[in-house]
Amino acid sequence: MMVKHINFEDNIFLLFMRIRMIRDLLLLDADPELFLEIVLTDIDFIDRTLAILLKELIENKRLIERDEQLYNLSKAEHQFGEVLSSFFHRSGSISGAALPPVHEKIVVLQKQSLARQKAVTEIKVESGKKADNMIVSSDELMELLKDF
Repeated sequence: MMVKHINFEDNIFLLFMRIRMIRDLLLLDADPELFLEIVLTDIDFIDRTLAILLKELIENKRLIERDEQLYNLSKAEHQFGEVLSSFFHRSGSISGAALPPVHEKIVVLQKQSLARQKAVTEIKVESGKKADNMIVSSDELMELLKDF
């Protein structure tokens, strides 16, 4: 259950750390019997957490630092996508080439990640349009302030 106040910055930072840990593990020749289960659990956790944070940012339109956190989430999502891609491009012991069931799982996670990346891009474009519409011209500002 999510609490009402979410510290997006810290949560996204921790996701970056977990993504980096998986990326480092894929560079090494880790024993799949020891590490495969935890890697798959971690990528499921990261996928789920990215989805939750995006949902919360979509719903929380009044968050002061929303655009900044969308940017951070977008970077995390991009790095997660790169890690997922590396499962196919690496020839290590934990890879899509070495383990066909991993390949299928990664394909599904990549689709979900791409959908979230698209959603973040659309939100940023929408947010930019709203910001442009909310700009007050100097004439409008003078009119609003003339009584003060």
